[in-house]
Amino acid sequence: MQGRFISLRPPTTDDFDLIAAWLAPDSPGTALSGDAREMASPEEIRAAHYSGSLSFRVIYDNTGDALGFVNWRRRGSHQSFEIAVIVGEPDRWRSAFGGEAVIRLVDILFMTYDARRVQLTTGAFNAYTLPALVRGGFVLEGVLRDFYYVDGRYHDATVWSMLRSEYEAELKRSEHLDGLKYVPSVPEADKERARRMLHDYLAGGGPTSLDADRSRTGRGTAATAGSAAGAGGGDRDA
Repeated sequence: MQGRFISLRPPTTDDFDLIAAWLAPDSPGTALSGDAREMASPEEIRAAHYSGSLSFRVIYDNTGDALGFVNWRRRGSHQSFEIAVIVGEPDRWRSAFGGEAVIRLVDILFMTYDARRVQLTTGAFNAYTLPALVRGGFVLEGVLRDFYYVDGRYHDATVWSMLRSEYEAELKRSEHLDGLKYVPSVPEADKERARRMLHDYLAGGGPTSLDADRSRTGRGTAATAGSAAGAGGGDRDA
């Protein structure tokens, strides 16, 4: 998924080492997210990714440097997803990279995975992610009190979500914003050309599976003609 400033790409073998480093309990990105989990090895992350229990995309800038990652997993119904984003390099936190990564991931989930709901949880102290959620059209659902423990203090967590109807409204609102609007994976002109080709094929009487079915069952051939003749004879008798 290519954006204006970043792209999201499936992780390579080397990327799993980077993701493990960005997820380490003492990494700056993990501290900012408040999610100081146990150390996860590259092998564990790779296994989770390929099993589908936790899917990853790596954030690259337009020069090809890896900056961080996004991930998602199903939470609730099969059309409900929970996402996370970590920009691992502190000197990039004030850039637009993290915010655009969230927008592009939301595009992927709604446009490719048929999401109905996408949610994200972040600390009330996260001055970098919160503005991206507000600008991106997320809705604040609730506050989890004293959820994170960072720098010797407890902090609240905020839970945000976006539903499909809200995503579609956001798409229309941002149509005029280059770099933010969704770019289809298959160009709309190509889709329309394919529809015209199919229409012309059917209009021209091109063969379909229904022709073979009629030939096999006798529908639409002699059996149908006989039925029509019988129906006509009944009318004359009446």
